[in-house]
Amino acid sequence: MRIEYLSDHPEAMAKLAEWQHAEWGNLRPGDTLEKRMVRLAGMSKRDRIPLTVVALEATQVLGSASLIEHDMETRMELRPWLAGVFVGEQYRRRGIGAELVRWIMAEARKLKVPLLYLYTVHSEKFYAALGWTLQERTSYREQPVVIMTYKP
Repeated sequence: MRIEYLSDHPEAMAKLAEWQHAEWGNLRPGDTLEKRMVRLAGMSKRDRIPLTVVALEATQVLGSASLIEHDMETRMELRPWLAGVFVGEQYRRRGIGAELVRWIMAEARKLKVPLLYLYTVHSEKFYAALGWTLQERTSYREQPVVIMTYKP
């Protein structure tokens, strides 16, 4: 398995958009697969935010993660964010998600980000094991979430 910039693998966008739309499309009323593709294309920088990395095995897309400016409309003062961490269901439990997160943490360090944020519904223990710290428990889009931070 290798992790590379999505900007170097535009052919991966369709699969990633499909997975992300199936997983999170309900959070954006009126969202479409096409709109998700446009957003992904806009998050395909290499040396600045927003950027996305993709996990690959040969030509198979395994998952992705992004470093973006904002991920919660209700917390615009917090930035930047680890977002969109997703591994295809058939590839889970192999450490791919952790490697994607570590890659984004390293990117934040390279970009001299003083504090990185994320929010999660179900994965607090996963992120804590990777060095993330609980900032607060709150509600977002009518569900309980945890905001966590990482200091690169």
